[in-house]
Amino acid sequence: MPKKQNNTVELVEQYLETNKDISDNTIKTYTNIGKNIPFNILTSQPTVIKKLEELIDNPNTKALYLNLLILLRRENKEETDKLIKFRNDLRDKIISLRKEKLGDLKKELPKKTELMEKLNEMNGISYIINYLFLTFGLRNKDINLKFVKKTPDNKENYLILTPSKAELVINDYKTDDTFGQKKLVVKDKKFIKELKGMGLKENDYLICKKNGDKLKTSTFNERIKNISIDRLGETTIFKVLIADLIENNNFKDIEKLVESRGTSLNTIMKSYNVYNSK
Repeated sequence: MPKKQNNTVELVEQYLETNKDISDNTIKTYTNIGKNIPFNILTSQPTVIKKLEELIDNPNTKALYLNLLILLRRENKEETDKLIKFRNDLRDKIISLRKEKLGDLKKELPKKTELMEKLNEMNGISYIINYLFLTFGLRNKDINLKFVKKTPDNKENYLILTPSKAELVINDYKTDDTFGQKKLVVKDKKFIKELKGMGLKENDYLICKKNGDKLKTSTFNERIKNISIDRLGETTIFKVLIADLIENNNFKDIEKLVESRGTSLNTIMKSYNVYNSK
């Protein structure tokens, strides 16, 4: 008997309704994937694989879609063994592709000393943002900070300034479900001077719209990319940090970046280590 045609969006909604312990980011991801799948996901596994191959080229994206399709098929009591095998085979391609990209990047990656020289020539918001990248290995989202005198009890990222230090209280970031609240202290004199020079008032965002409102994520990321040294962006700058520490056998400071960035050592060594290309 042929499988009944289905609406993938409805299947996703049903899954999310049944499974309440899913993060907001995952809900958003699953919802977007559901909207982008034009075929019947409850049909035969070879057909699903064929349709997925036609729809998506990138193995990372393909694996992401497969994760959801497998969950939805299990929820609807459909077989998943061939899809799981296909996903496992993709992992080898993903690892190979990642190592290839890291190997290519290693040839072009600047040295940390070059970035530090450029940092020291900066002022204002440029110095502040790049200092945080180079010191703590932060992601863009971590730096979406609100200036306050006392930390409120809600899930935003805050910046508190005293005469001698700045404290970052980071609640909302990529891996906050795993690592929880991060608190970072900055005592760099130039950082404090440049921050005071911005003239921020209570509840001002470090980077915001003209009317003072918080920027959308995509706009914020674009602004941050433009501010970053040579427009490298936070990911490339983090790879520079890791390359420098590995070259100097400084694994103690890699452990510090594990905490300040909020990511596992395993992820750092697999995804950000440009020497992991063989």
